[in-house]
Amino acid sequence: MPNFKKLAKNYEHNAVLTLQDLVKINSVYDEKTVTPASPYGKGVDEALSAFLTLAKEHGFKTEKTLNRCAEVAYGEKGPLIGVYAHLDVVPATGKWDNPPFEAKIIGEGKEKKMIGRGTSDDKGPLVAAYYAMKLLKDNGLIDGYRVRLVAGGDEERGSSCLEHYFGEAKKEECALGFTPDADFPLIYAEKGIVHGHFLKSIDLSPIVAIEGGAAYNAVCDKVMVTLSANKKVKAAFKADPSLGDYSEEGMLGIAVFKGKSAHASTPELGESAIAKAFLTLGTALDNPFLSKLGLFVSSTDGSVFGGEHTATELGKSTYCSGMVKYDCSKHSISFSFDYRFGEKVDYEANIKKAEDYLDMNFAKASYTAPLLYDKKSTLVATLMKSYRHMTHKLFDKPMAIGGGTYAKEAKNTVAYGSAFKNHPGDIHSPNEYIYLSDFLAQIAIYADAIYRLGKAAQ
Repeated sequence: MPNFKKLAKNYEHNAVLTLQDLVKINSVYDEKTVTPASPYGKGVDEALSAFLTLAKEHGFKTEKTLNRCAEVAYGEKGPLIGVYAHLDVVPATGKWDNPPFEAKIIGEGKEKKMIGRGTSDDKGPLVAAYYAMKLLKDNGLIDGYRVRLVAGGDEERGSSCLEHYFGEAKKEECALGFTPDADFPLIYAEKGIVHGHFLKSIDLSPIVAIEGGAAYNAVCDKVMVTLSANKKVKAAFKADPSLGDYSEEGMLGIAVFKGKSAHASTPELGESAIAKAFLTLGTALDNPFLSKLGLFVSSTDGSVFGGEHTATELGKSTYCSGMVKYDCSKHSISFSFDYRFGEKVDYEANIKKAEDYLDMNFAKASYTAPLLYDKKSTLVATLMKSYRHMTHKLFDKPMAIGGGTYAKEAKNTVAYGSAFKNHPGDIHSPNEYIYLSDFLAQIAIYADAIYRLGKAAQ
């Protein structure tokens, strides 16, 4: 076997610079700049183009597929090895100690890390996989197989990018592949996910407007409520400063509820500003409906409405509300719903329970079924062999997670890294980071993995 750790050292400097360049691009979905040529907005398109420009300079075959994915390929014949990562990122909400798109490097030695939105999810892993592929190409190690790295532009909103890539563009499925968008050593099972909105026509006077959140898959950390100036609401903020801030402008009160963001797969690690808003306003305004909404959003395991369930492989179901909106002119309220569940769960029955509890209608936006791979399959066994060889962690085992990855969109694919144990990277949270020692180690690991998959598929 080639010494991938030694070979990877030749690519470390350029890999760090490339990652900084990509992190500096604000590639959050931007509806205001969506066009047929940039279906996810200006920032995402800029990131896709920048990545393709680099790959073309390095001698790869490149293609911007339907303006939704950046495809980088090498190899003329043999089975196809696929790597699927993404360049879009979630909004940089919350309080950051460093600008989220500056890609600042801080610390020394093993504590040296890059701060920025996308460093861990998923630009860092993408760049590591890219330089692994370049390493293999430069050293003549892509032989008898082909490699295709696909960088998507819409993973964070439901992976429409890969849906178009395999659907409309009818791109070839890989023989074996991975997505570097989760945890090491390997993810053999992923929960099913339903996204949608609960909706209701209702007059919530004296509330004028409610708005907060930016994504389905993140706990909401800020909600702004405009209402008629109210002594009880003002008193609630005074009694509990952790709620956020309250101010008055003439006859109006402005209540800004603050929480803590977290990934929707682990909503219990966050603090929902939506729940704070509903519970506080429900009590202060003597509104039972809002109080019930607050209890619902607070119940991340679904126990408040009987939706709790623990699956054998994938564990507990989770519930997260990331966005909320109320418009007094339309007398309508809606809030988003991210529901994750394990195998053999009747998800439709649980959604019906939620509708009945809330007395609201649910509009489903997307659905993906749970994913389960045989731990003894060639794909899982090969990647686990690669991981153990490169890390010498012989007793680490494949895992099941609540997160959803491109493995659900691409056949014969599992999530493989990139986060190491106890180095989560604070994805979807303020101060997202990646340790540079981890990032550079990933180059060697992914080179070994691609090489082994190529040989295993022949």
